[in-house]
Amino acid sequence: MEIVNGISFFRQACREPHVLSLGNFDGVHLGHRAILQATVDAAKERGGKSSVLIFTPHPLQVLAPERFPALLISMEDRMRLLAAAGIDYAIVHRFTKEFAAITPEKFAKEILKGQLDVSGVVVGFDYTFGCYGSGSTEDMQNFGKICQFTVKVIDPVAVNGEPAGSSRIRTLLLMGRVEEAAEMLGYTFYLRGTVVPGDGRGRKLGFPTANVLSSCDVIQPGHGVYLTRALVAGRSFWGVTNVGRRPTFCKGETAVEVYLLDVAGNFYGQELTVEFWRKIRDEKTFASSTELVEQISQDVAGARQWIAT
Repeated sequence: MEIVNGISFFRQACREPHVLSLGNFDGVHLGHRAILQATVDAAKERGGKSSVLIFTPHPLQVLAPERFPALLISMEDRMRLLAAAGIDYAIVHRFTKEFAAITPEKFAKEILKGQLDVSGVVVGFDYTFGCYGSGSTEDMQNFGKICQFTVKVIDPVAVNGEPAGSSRIRTLLLMGRVEEAAEMLGYTFYLRGTVVPGDGRGRKLGFPTANVLSSCDVIQPGHGVYLTRALVAGRSFWGVTNVGRRPTFCKGETAVEVYLLDVAGNFYGQELTVEFWRKIRDEKTFASSTELVEQISQDVAGARQWIAT
């Protein structure tokens, strides 16, 4: 997949007919993948290319920073998943307040048809566009008829009776319901970050941990202890991961601490990916280090039993 930085440069990169999917695609979940698959299929039918238009930063980060949600994945991972879905071009365009003020009609006529010269557009059922989101999917279909490009609207993808959506996935993650989130994502939720030195307390307790520093823009699951799978240095290991403030030791900052099962040594400075498979328990405060060690031992034993089955 080729990444094009800016709408105005796209037609220099792609001179063939193309079908464009519109959306933020945070998480590239099952609902998104239905849109992407329809885009790829439509492009193949026309003998053209498939493309997506993504804005950076996230529109809410510009228009309403107080409501800006933590992202499900980084932009780098979004690009990787879009490429895996078969998209040929990703147009990454800088979002500004000036761009947000463009009317739906101008967006359709001057940008979609004028600058991008789309032959078709694919959007989700709840897509909005133009002038602070004032344009609807029905408006897009009407403009498509005027500008002579097709518009396909994709119905929601239901998972366990609910539409797969980024907002719902965030809610599930914050509740620690990582298995349900994975069903909507179509993959296990993960955090990616660098292993950094901690305070060494885990090692003193007999459970040395890898402290993962991930992007502050990417969401963390709700505080608690999880069964995880860690990917580092080309290898994968099961682990038990604590996400929280370590209340037993009066720590206030949120930390992601991974105890890798049956692994010796450290991975300082290396990139580590933590997949969250299931929640073991909520975060607790213990009266003593001895009680904490007993609980961690139980957590590890439970994790091993789950892995074995």
